[in-house]
Amino acid sequence: MGKLKKYFMSLMLLGILLLAVGCTNSDASGEENEVQNTSKQNLQTVLKNVFTGPTEEQEEMLYSVDDMEKKSEMLSEYHQENFKPYLSERFYEDFVRTNGAFMTVGFAPPDYVFKVKDIKIEEGKSYYEFNVNVSYTNKQSDESEILNVKGHAQTNEEGKVTSIKYINPEDIYTALGK
Repeated sequence: MGKLKKYFMSLMLLGILLLAVGCTNSDASGEENEVQNTSKQNLQTVLKNVFTGPTEEQEEMLYSVDDMEKKSEMLSEYHQENFKPYLSERFYEDFVRTNGAFMTVGFAPPDYVFKVKDIKIEEGKSYYEFNVNVSYTNKQSDESEILNVKGHAQTNEEGKVTSIKYINPEDIYTALGK
């Protein structure tokens, strides 16, 4: 009877340890999934903001405001609202400095409007691969075409975007006649 009790206690202790390890791993896995979801949401928001427009706010900033101080203030507010929450601090500074927010809208002829149709994001080994289908419409002729933009992005442990690399940026400029 004593031998049975000894084995029973050993098995019981082993079971408790296995349960504790399993719970710890599932918590870590849950946190990892949450970061991945946040990363994908942040990347999707940034891509949507880059490839949509010009909105009335963007048109006013880019074409209507002549006062450089006012324009600078409006751009700063726009960047802080539409990009800063989703980008790491370092990448945000680079993004603003290189005018990443107006990649298509700022370089397109003023008679084009861009709208994101579809964004697909897949997780790679150390980065996310994205594929964005953007409809660009000529306001004058009402003709629309679809532009496919591909790239890679990385995020940090908080889920904020730390880099975006476009694989086919020349396709954007070719489509717009640049």
